[in-house]
Amino acid sequence: MFIAHLPAAYVALKATPLKPTPIAFAVFLAGSVAPDLDLAYFYLLDGQQHHHHGYLTHRPAFWIALLLIGLAMSHSRFRAATTALSAGALLHLLLDSIVGQISWLWPLSDWSAPVVSVPATHEFWVLSFLTHWTFKIEIVICLIAAATYWRAVWRTQKTRLNEPGF
Repeated sequence: MFIAHLPAAYVALKATPLKPTPIAFAVFLAGSVAPDLDLAYFYLLDGQQHHHHGYLTHRPAFWIALLLIGLAMSHSRFRAATTALSAGALLHLLLDSIVGQISWLWPLSDWSAPVVSVPATHEFWVLSFLTHWTFKIEIVICLIAAATYWRAVWRTQKTRLNEPGF
């Protein structure tokens, strides 16, 4: 997944009956892109020698462990932040599993397989992903997120217009 991690997290939060605090909302959104922070290491230090889905930040066990630590915390703000961050990251990994290889059974097994394989149809690998039918799903997710956002803005404006004294 290239562009829809953040929009998917936004839609997921808006679709749940939960009403997270603004900080928990922001931390969940940050978690939804956090696993890809390893791209800095991939490009700057690793020399692109290993696929970034093999790094610890793309291992579900890492985020599940963080989630369990967060749930065990007694301080509610830390618990909420840690839980939101790890839940957002797990959503990221779930979305990456569609066309990427995520080792869900690690450290017991390194086995991984994408749900859908993207063939190398272009010399530049990114174009193979951008022209594959699965990228249309990402575009739809982004459109749903935009519509959800604008609907929320419209409702807020409508509510303000109905307030006394306006």
